[in-house]
Amino acid sequence: MIVYATKVTVKKAIAGVLVIGAVVWGVAALSPRAAETVSAQNAAQSTDLSGKLKTNEQRVALLESLGWKVNPEPRSEREVQIPKTFDDNYQAYNAIQLGQGLDLTPYQGKRATLYTYELTEYPTGAQGVTANLLIRRGRLIAADISAAEADGFVHGITEQPGAQ
Repeated sequence: MIVYATKVTVKKAIAGVLVIGAVVWGVAALSPRAAETVSAQNAAQSTDLSGKLKTNEQRVALLESLGWKVNPEPRSEREVQIPKTFDDNYQAYNAIQLGQGLDLTPYQGKRATLYTYELTEYPTGAQGVTANLLIRRGRLIAADISAAEADGFVHGITEQPGAQ
């Protein structure tokens, strides 16, 4: 048996309190971030938007899994630049993305590919409605359903409006 004896001094007591305080502060500082990360990952996975989308078949399968009927070939495919700073329109668009477990803010100033698919059916019967998927490095970073008319609309791909 090994016995270690030491004399407790004011310096050692203060050092011990500081070490314990640093450990408690570190745990408290890291815990909320870990919880936010886990909840954000769960939100993205619950809507099944977190998978790889490298091929056209994977993109069409995602849209169909969410209940959208689309033409299997994209209407357009183009590279876009996400602005470094968001104006009010981009803030509103990102709010839609946040609602479905996506977030554009980490991609500010980056380039991505926008795939636009024509919907063959829309629940309200509207014509000319498209599904837009914004992909960066094989990952979905934004998605919406929109109609470009003057009285058009934009909403997330996880939202299915009821027939009127």
